[in-house]
Amino acid sequence: MKFNYIIILFLITLGFSINSHADGFCEGSLGAENAIESAAGVITYQGNENAIGDCAFAPDGYQVTIYEMGLCTSEPTAPTSSSAYETDTCSTVINSPSGQTINLAAGSELTLTDVTRPTNGTYTHAYMVLGNSFGITVTKQFTNTMHRYNTATSGNFCWTTSGTEHNSDWGGTPANPTTFANCGDEEDAAPAMYTEILDHFDTDTYNYGPVSVESGNLTAYLVTDSNDRLVNAVKTADRIFGKQTLGTAVEVTNTSSSFVVSFGVNQATSTQMSDEGSSNTYDVIAFGSGPFSAFITVE
Repeated sequence: MKFNYIIILFLITLGFSINSHADGFCEGSLGAENAIESAAGVITYQGNENAIGDCAFAPDGYQVTIYEMGLCTSEPTAPTSSSAYETDTCSTVINSPSGQTINLAAGSELTLTDVTRPTNGTYTHAYMVLGNSFGITVTKQFTNTMHRYNTATSGNFCWTTSGTEHNSDWGGTPANPTTFANCGDEEDAAPAMYTEILDHFDTDTYNYGPVSVESGNLTAYLVTDSNDRLVNAVKTADRIFGKQTLGTAVEVTNTSSSFVVSFGVNQATSTQMSDEGSSNTYDVIAFGSGPFSAFITVE
């Protein structure tokens, strides 16, 4: 029987986070929360930027590169700074040494190459090897007046512009004006892809998790392709190794004909900004990357 491999992308739960605070949506009532997103996708912020917390949302485009994906009968061995990750209990489903760059736009459907049918068995874990660069394209509407960082250019819409930045560089002073985002009226929007390179999760932190999501628990590690080990310095990683404990085991049998992976991108970006100086008005620097989770089913 032919075995089909299809990736279907839904608006579902996130996986590992690049921030040290808890994952969350822009939800709840304003007052109880300092950031909300309406059913129409319009965001309202209130208060100081550093008190807003996590307000992540779906971008219009989210480009990633996949190198490997597999199912495991037990937990893969995590990498350390002195030892490589191990996937010897795993059946590799996708193995693409050159990488497959895909755009995880919500609701899109993709078919990947370099795939192999997993052997029959019961799989309780999964793993994925990704590039650590994320291409983000988004135009977002706000009820607040939003400024391009440190300029008088403002409006209720902001969008990504082209450029590349390591996320570790956010500890420094942003370019003035920012080259990664712009704001204005809806008719001014001209979104382009901004690329963020994820090279740490927090100061001196290169792994994150486990994080509980609908599909199980996820943990992410920044590694290098040359030795598969955990990095210990910024701007040295070129891969992300993610391992997942599946909430529901995956069964592969002789009658299995489809391997479906659903990715969640509904919290895959958030606004990087600072206080503008006026009440509930903000300077937008960029739209940073966020993660996604994988739901795996075999039919």
